[in-house]
Amino acid sequence: MSYTAPALLTLLLLCTAAAPVFAQSDTMRRELDELASPYAIDRVSAIHRIAALEGDIAADLRVAYRFAETPERLGLLEAARIRADAALVQHAAEAVNHDDDRLQEHARDYLLSLPFAVLVADNSEWDDAAKTAWDDFVLFRVRRDIVRALLLAHLMPGKYYGQFEGLAAFDSDLLHRELIRMLTADAGFAAPMNRASTELLTLRIPTSRSLATNWRRLHQTAGAYEPVFAYLRNMYATAEVEQGVRKHSRSVYLAAHEVVSGVRQAAVRALVETSEKSSLAGELAAYYHVLRVQMPEREVVNVLGTDALMLELEVMLARCGDDVLLQARIATLRAQIQRDQAQQANVNMRPTARTDLMATNEIAHLLLRAGDAASAELEWQAAADAALALARETDARNRASLASYLAAVYYNLACTQSLQAKLTRSMASLKKAVEYGYRDFSWMLDDGDLMQVRQLDAFRAWFENTAPPSVVDRLVRD
Repeated sequence: MSYTAPALLTLLLLCTAAAPVFAQSDTMRRELDELASPYAIDRVSAIHRIAALEGDIAADLRVAYRFAETPERLGLLEAARIRADAALVQHAAEAVNHDDDRLQEHARDYLLSLPFAVLVADNSEWDDAAKTAWDDFVLFRVRRDIVRALLLAHLMPGKYYGQFEGLAAFDSDLLHRELIRMLTADAGFAAPMNRASTELLTLRIPTSRSLATNWRRLHQTAGAYEPVFAYLRNMYATAEVEQGVRKHSRSVYLAAHEVVSGVRQAAVRALVETSEKSSLAGELAAYYHVLRVQMPEREVVNVLGTDALMLELEVMLARCGDDVLLQARIATLRAQIQRDQAQQANVNMRPTARTDLMATNEIAHLLLRAGDAASAELEWQAAADAALALARETDARNRASLASYLAAVYYNLACTQSLQAKLTRSMASLKKAVEYGYRDFSWMLDDGDLMQVRQLDAFRAWFENTAPPSVVDRLVRD
């Protein structure tokens, strides 16, 4: 056969373009041989070489997987996981129901590492067992993702904007049902919580944050939540609970209760942010009354977090338009303030011992969390005025203690003012907070309540001149 000049040129161009594809395939064949090696170092090296290949190797991965044996498939799944390559989703979905536990585990790890949106598999030719296994895995994945978001909200408390935006990927009805199940401690969330908690231990976080109580609790309890959910299902220590306690230790079990309580509180906040508020109020109120009649055993009563969960429900019910319970709590606090002031408490008492000051601070926090920033501002301004009056009358020792109290009050004032776009006042309150000793400059950059005031050039200039250089670097990077 002879070729004209144009035809020959075309053939040469096609061969040249195909050369990398053939080279890639040859490389994959060589790496498959290494993946079957009896030596772990050879297998690991091959996995990382495949993961480092440049360009789109999706077709090579699929072809290689189709003809590979189980040892090679394990390596291919791991390489695809490292690459975040969705090429093997269909094969991994089929392996979720595989008889080989190793292949099943690698397939699940790979699928759990990918974005939820790409987990689409053709199950038209699967048998019922395979379909059921896939449906179970997808539900596990949904719950793992939900718990992960809730754990992060628990681990990094405060007023973050967009904490639950990632949950928008799920169908709203599904998300609502699953959040309610997490709030009510459905046992189906034990395994997803174990998984999510161990995964979060791999996150890189600032040392200062990793030393916080919530993070230390996570390190202590990760993967140890089965006995907690078993207890919450029956509200007494069954044989299943005691078996879990023996497995993980009693101290871990009690600490795990605290973590689960924090996650359930985050579930309440997520429900209010992602659900229709008018219909949600009835569900939250009904569960509130369930909590009121629960009678936990003495051992767990202090770690169960029921009071904190009920408070969270009261605040979020107010956000849903039902503030009866919250207003009753605030009325109790105001009555306490009136009693204390009528008794003319000693001005030389520390602020933490002045229950009227602490109650005013608590009322302001409740109002802010319920969404009433204007009323919270009035409460904190009153608290600041009262503390300043006391500072003029008290001795030097307690004046220093009052300064610490005022630092927190002025910081909270700045937050409420920023939320209301009173940015000049917010800046002035921040400066006063620092004058009285507030020093958590890193939190100023994270706190969602200060988002508006952080946009000011005046804030940036003041922050650069006031905060430690290491924190200022964060402002510049952001």
